Amino acid sequence: MRTLTTFLFICTSALTLGCDPSCTKVCKKLVECEDVDSPRLSWVECTESCEEQERLYEEWTDTQKREDFSSLKSCIASEECSDIADGECYDEDLYIW
Repeated sequence: MRTLTTFLFICTSALTLGCDPSCTKVCKKLVECEDVDSPRLSWVECTESCEEQERLYEEWTDTQKREDFSSLKSCIASEECSDIADGECYDEDLYIW
């Protein structure tokens, strides 16, 4: 029974991690959204900034920041450009790009 529980935990964790959109995907969408006003002018700059922020949160013990950042990326990946431009995903504590 313990083996089954461990297996289910690993599978659930893998699925959760797999659902987190990459910085590359999120930045591609942000750059393609003409309505979104962003200080990051290029896909490369946006991706580097996102990945740096992601690494920083991984080093911290504050798991809430990691979860919030993951939620932010998921929101950007799933929302329409007009909704993002209207602030649907905006979080001033996390949104640096």
